[in-house]
Amino acid sequence: MSKLRKRRDVYTKRAKREGYRSRAAYKLIQINKKFKIFSQKQIVIDLCGAPGGFSQIARDTTKGNAKIYLVDFARIKSIPGITDIIKGDITAFKTVLILRERIEKVLDSSNKIVVLADCSPDVSGNWATDHSRQIWLSEVALGIANYFLADTFLTKVFQGEFLKDFVKKINIYYGEVKTFKPATSRKSSSEIYIIAQRRKKTHMERFSKESLYKDEE
Repeated sequence: MSKLRKRRDVYTKRAKREGYRSRAAYKLIQINKKFKIFSQKQIVIDLCGAPGGFSQIARDTTKGNAKIYLVDFARIKSIPGITDIIKGDITAFKTVLILRERIEKVLDSSNKIVVLADCSPDVSGNWATDHSRQIWLSEVALGIANYFLADTFLTKVFQGEFLKDFVKKINIYYGEVKTFKPATSRKSSSEIYIIAQRRKKTHMERFSKESLYKDEE
């Protein structure tokens, strides 16, 4: 077994031992340690959140004080401390409306909103296709972040030809945009994370459908 495989197995075993749904939980721990994306009075929207590792870290880091909404097309087993698990397609407007209906019940001026998007497409094996699909999912996630005027936006991306333009787009809405590769990610993997903070003041209004991503005609 290679050293890399052994390291990955360490995180997988650790996740099982510590009760986390996936080894991806440790990626978010490392991201938060560096960028401090969580605080206790927050609304956290976890897109493509199955099986729930990111939501578990958000719950634990905020000591259970954040309101967490986990969304995924896959069915997710219940997670202690996380009551809002939504089975839905993030590319469908009806899913966004379900999120809005629930968030409006608790949203006030003191809430900060964080959107997490650890999305991956069904991998085809064709790199150009997989990269394009993944950026598309990240575009959809950014649209949702804009719809809710999220103060912080975190998304996984695959590196490739469309990444530079996507980062430029994020910079339109956020004053601080960084890329980061957690130590738990495979060195050979092209995945990195974009952390966008300090939302800029723009003409956008919360809950405007125009904020959502639309495919070009």
